[in-house]
This record gives sequence, structure tokens and C-alpha cells, in this order.
Amino acid sequence: MEIERRDTLSVNDFVREFLEPNVPVLLGPSFTQSWPARADWVVDGGPNFARLQQLYGEEQVQVAECDKVYFSDQKRTDMRFGDFIDQWHRHPERKLYCKDWHFTRSSTEYTAYTPLPQLSDDWINIYYDSGIPEQHDDYRFCYLGGHGTWTPFHEDVYRSYSWSANICGKKRWILVPPGQNHLFTDSVGNWVYNLNQYDKAQFPQLHKLRRIEFIQREGETVFVPSGWWHQVENIGNTISINHNWANEFNLRFLYERLASDMEAVQYALRDVCDMDGFEEHAQLVLRADSGVDYRGFFSFVNYMAQLYLTQVAGECQELGRLDGYFRTQSSVYRALQMVDHVLELLAHDKVASMIKDRVDQLRRRISHAVTRHKQL
Repeated sequence: MEIERRDTLSVNDFVREFLEPNVPVLLGPSFTQSWPARADWVVDGGPNFARLQQLYGEEQVQVAECDKVYFSDQKRTDMRFGDFIDQWHRHPERKLYCKDWHFTRSSTEYTAYTPLPQLSDDWINIYYDSGIPEQHDDYRFCYLGGHGTWTPFHEDVYRSYSWSANICGKKRWILVPPGQNHLFTDSVGNWVYNLNQYDKAQFPQLHKLRRIEFIQREGETVFVPSGWWHQVENIGNTISINHNWANEFNLRFLYERLASDMEAVQYALRDVCDMDGFEEHAQLVLRADSGVDYRGFFSFVNYMAQLYLTQVAGECQELGRLDGYFRTQSSVYRALQMVDHVLELLAHDKVASMIKDRVDQLRRRISHAVTRHKQL
């Protein structure tokens, strides 16, 4: 299997050929050519450490030690960005990797990039920027590391999409299409940590895994679809900007992941399922394990649905960051219909009984808007 590479791609074609069918694509360097980061953060083909220090030296970052396993991830520690750069230079053998750094919070006056129009339909970051969620968060990240730093085999948070744009350096990717979990999961439910080094007795079927392997070069952007597990290794000194994101096209995947996680929680708590308040306790455990519970998921869906209903009546300011293609009348009604499909699943999910009245109310509003549209 090979990844498709595109040097030109309209928003409409991206949606039709990659977003809707949920398949990956590698976009050429011309897409990110105008980003300030590609000029400011790079010198002689490598990281411009002086400029990065000037912009972010005092910021706290999370750093992984790639040679130290911590459960299904790597051991992590917090340090000053300036100290991380110093350690990177002094001790390259430690394989230190700055990960999941919310760098856009660090400098509000400096804009390093603007998401590509094709990738602008980003509901997760619109929602978190609203201030509605209890936790102040976002899913915009920067990754920086030297040769051989890497990220173990994983699926993205919430079963979201992700995109990753290389500012400098190269990455070696392994992408695994969905539907193969049985090949990389052992008898007790653990998934393989490293596709390049594993116990064949523990994972006897792993050699059957269908995969896509490729090299991502400087300036190129990878679109990682929902449910595609992946493993990534840096080649040389590498910097990338990444987003996790979701929208109407993968909303069902997010719900299915949530429902699957709840099934696992209920199974783990099966011996106390008759206790008073079990349903609320299960939601609490779900939120701790998965980062969101059913109320939180509905809050996200409801917020975005309200924005699209506002767009139906006029111009919604919050959706202004989306490319115009996603704000056309047909796209808006398509989004509402896809939201309603997920709401229907929620309405029939017994676990969601505590929000059923709100789900039904929102469905009625969407139905009214869609019906009026069809009558015009």
C-alpha cells in the first residue's frame, strides 16, 4: 500500500477523495510555503534554535524520554523550553522529544502558521476556544526532537483526525488502516508498543498487518484519518506542527469510540453494577479514562449544532475560520443532517438517558431547519 501525494488539491476534492472516505493523503510543501514558521524556525535546513529560544525560551514544555517505556507511552517530564534545547544539544543520546506542546498559548502576538483551508473544518478547537468546556484546553501542538526520537504505536485521542506538518526534518510514518485491532492486540487486550521491535509470541499475527509506510519531508503535511493507528520516527532534527480535529464527517467515529469505552468501563465495574448511583459512577470513570463522558460529548455536539443553526439564519462569526466551502448552504445542511444521525444514536443509547430530553429537543430544532430548507 502507498499513500497518495498531492501538490495541488481543492477543498472540494479533499473532502470528496479523502475526508469522506476516511483515507490519508500527503500534501506537498507548497501548501505551507507561506507559513512564518517555515522561515523563522529554520536555518540551513535545521531548527533555528536562537529564534526558538527568543520566542519560547521561558515556556514550560512536556518532554518524553524515548528510550524509557511508561505503560503504553514514554516517560515524560516538564522543563523549560530553553533547558530542553540545551539538553538536546548536550545529550542527543537521551532521545529527548518535546511533545504535545500547546505553543500557540505561549505567544499571542506571533502567528507561526494558519491551518490549511482543507483542514479548517476543525470543530474540536472551535469548541475549546469557546471557553465552554470546564478545562481550558486546545488540540494544537508542536513537536521537536532529534534523530531517532519517536512516538509509539497509537490511535489519536477521541478517534479524532490529525494532521502533521513538517517545518524541518523528515519523519518515517507507519499508518495502519482500521479493522485490524485483532492483529496487534494480545490475549489480555494490550496493543503492540513498537511495530519494529516486538515479541512474536505475544503478537503472533502481527506480520499480517496491512500498513502504509512512507517518508514525510520538510514542508509536507500528512492527513491522518479517524481510526488509523500509526507510529512515527524522526529522521534528523525535526519540528512539526500538529492538530487533532473533528467535524461532521468523523463525528460518528467519535461517538462509537465513546460508546466502546463505556462498554469497557461497565465490564470493568460489572461486580458493582447494582450499587446506588452506578450510572453516574460509570460516567465519572469514563471521563477519567477517556477524557470525556456522555454529557461532555453532547455539550460538544450541541455547541457545534447551535453554530450551524445560527449560520442557517445568517452569518455565524465562530464559523468564519472555516473555508468558505464548509459554510455554503449545502455544506451547512449536510453538517446538520450528519449531526442528527449521531443524535439519533445517542437517543437510542440507554447510557445516554440522562441527556435524552436535551438530545430530543436539539433533534427537533435540526429537523425543523432541514425541513424548511427542503421546502425552499
